[in-house]
Amino acid sequence: MMKSTQIIAIVAVIALIGAATAIIVNSNLNDDDSEKTVAVKQSDGTIKEVKYKPERIVCLSTYACELLVIYNYQDKVVGVSNSTFTNPDLKQYYKEGKAKDVGSFNKPNISEIVELKPDLVIIYPGYGEVEKSLQDVKLSYIRLKCADASTMVMEADSLSKIVGAEKLGEKFVNYYKGIYDTMKAKGKAKDPKRSTYMESFSEYSAAGKSSAYYAMAVEVGAGMVYTENASTKISAAWLIEKNPDVIIKTPTLVSMEEEKAPALYNSIINRAGISEVSAVKNNDVHLICSQLFGGPRCFGGMLLVYDILYPGEDTKNWKVALEEYNTMFGVKMSTDGLYYTASA
Repeated sequence: MMKSTQIIAIVAVIALIGAATAIIVNSNLNDDDSEKTVAVKQSDGTIKEVKYKPERIVCLSTYACELLVIYNYQDKVVGVSNSTFTNPDLKQYYKEGKAKDVGSFNKPNISEIVELKPDLVIIYPGYGEVEKSLQDVKLSYIRLKCADASTMVMEADSLSKIVGAEKLGEKFVNYYKGIYDTMKAKGKAKDPKRSTYMESFSEYSAAGKSSAYYAMAVEVGAGMVYTENASTKISAAWLIEKNPDVIIKTPTLVSMEEEKAPALYNSIINRAGISEVSAVKNNDVHLICSQLFGGPRCFGGMLLVYDILYPGEDTKNWKVALEEYNTMFGVKMSTDGLYYTASA
């Protein structure tokens, strides 16, 4: 008869297996990957079962497209959103002819997606019309944003298990998590925190409390001045009243090109009425590329924002971290032109 301790041990093992992030199911005895599926967590933590190692992927998330590059799986991508083709870092890996532009991430051309015959479509969460359209044409999809700093580990792990790149996924997660956990702990320990106004692409468009950019900055010790919505137009009077210690604007990589950054910076500090704001008076106004606030490289953004807020501490240099990322995964993502300030 089996001892009670043995029974407990077996139950414990089964529980651990069931709690795993991803479990391959429906496997053929001959190990034919074409019939395997895998159950993984989506961006919201719910479990979804999809094809294991899909041969034809349509990826509407630009950030997931970058993860597919570091997982050496970009050649299986047959369709992407137009933002991937215009992304200066990713367009070298996703060329027209090998992958098709299927429109915007939130309003893709469903008929073009159908023509590509994908066995998996990767979509952003929160777009019910896209989901319904894919359901109507009976296409398999998964919600993986791969954008927010706080959920990156889970989503990167899920995607690596879908494409059979578990070792690369583990390598990325370990590197990312090491920086994320360290910087989050440093940010939490800061008291008082420096007040920070963060602005999105357009003038006086504030990063609100519900935005991923806001969340990342808070985690590294920013005392954010904010609006309740993700992005809300504010006035010069509002900014003067808040009087932040630091101003951070988050332009696109294209807007950060060498000849554009100084003009953009000057357009901020010369706005009517804000010359007496602390950040402007103390030359604490900064441009940081939006790609460092979302996606696989937002660990670089965490390092940079913390260094801006609390300079002089012994932390990993943000650019060194990005260069390590490139070397580690054999990619050529931008390390220059991501940051501008007049005092640099």
